[in-house]
Amino acid sequence: MDLNIDFLTNLHKELLQDMYFDYDRIGTPYIDIVTIMGGLFYFEQQTKKARKNNCLIIPVFHVSHWEKNRDVLEMLLDWLMEEPVYLQFQQIDVELMSPSFYLPNNYEVTLFFDDMESLVGVAKNNCSASPIASDYLRLINKENERGKQEKLAIFLRSNVSASGEIIALDSTIYKKISKKLSTVSTCLLVSIAAVKTYFNGGSTVYVYQNSKINRNVCIDWNVLHKSTHPKTFKLLNDLYTSLDLNLTIKTPVLHKPLQIGINEIPKEYKLQIKNTIDCVRIKRKGKAAVTLPCGICLPCLQRKITLSASNNEVYDTLYEYDYGQKVANLEKEEDKRILTETLQHLEATINYLENNLSELASEEKSVANEFIFAYRQFKEKY
Repeated sequence: MDLNIDFLTNLHKELLQDMYFDYDRIGTPYIDIVTIMGGLFYFEQQTKKARKNNCLIIPVFHVSHWEKNRDVLEMLLDWLMEEPVYLQFQQIDVELMSPSFYLPNNYEVTLFFDDMESLVGVAKNNCSASPIASDYLRLINKENERGKQEKLAIFLRSNVSASGEIIALDSTIYKKISKKLSTVSTCLLVSIAAVKTYFNGGSTVYVYQNSKINRNVCIDWNVLHKSTHPKTFKLLNDLYTSLDLNLTIKTPVLHKPLQIGINEIPKEYKLQIKNTIDCVRIKRKGKAAVTLPCGICLPCLQRKITLSASNNEVYDTLYEYDYGQKVANLEKEEDKRILTETLQHLEATINYLENNLSELASEEKSVANEFIFAYRQFKEKY
């Protein structure tokens, strides 16, 4: 895709099409961040040949603001991107832009990813001592069964006040994002939620995700996945602060293991777990369609480990291969290979973490210890 100025100038309109925004001077820096993150998202998708010396020209409403705060932005980019990206800024003429025509409310905004962490988030918003009145931006898992998607929609609607909004992020770009939630796409979604929050009259974006062990830890030695790394959210908050924007990104469960979070929520929320999936082998269309979570890929096993650690297996979804599946009992050679490689990968990860535990930072060590404990417990049970 050619990331030309016209495309990037209008990108925010596609991303914000179902929510109120306008071009008042205070609000446009929020829109600039959406354009920057959206540009980086598409930049990531390009081949190296198409990247034009890793230079990206971003149209913004406030060139002077961005030049002044370039250092803070570049710290975030250095952390997010696998290779250097050189940004240039080009001024947008506000007079050329047509406003949107949606009416705002006064709520904060929560991201909902159709996963177990998001269920914990809804429970935290509603059941805490001081409930949080929130709109929700929902990234729909299109690989899930349509019936389960609809059940999650009904559940979410029943847990949001009559005046609250649930916006389904369902355009082409969001379908691309949902297939692979990268660190950059996570930041893009947060920036979109920040725009919604600002024009709501709120000041907080809630992201209910837990820090996760990086699946490639044995290769690149990064213990925590960057998309849910505390540093990612710190650098994002630093950017909004540097721009003097009244916006805080809160991550209430980032340092809490998911199994503990699940144990803390009421039964009616746990009953929705079966309507979520994590399987990477689901394929809804074509002759080779796979409609049931396999139960043997890495995300499926990690999900089983989490629910086993919290003794909540009863709330889980159906799998092609249930809890306790052994390699020797599989008939298909491809499934034998997948389960064998998944188990080997988990063992290698556990060994790496155990051998390097003393060298890890405190936040990494805490997540690693919980992961090791949950895995060992799962092996004993199954």
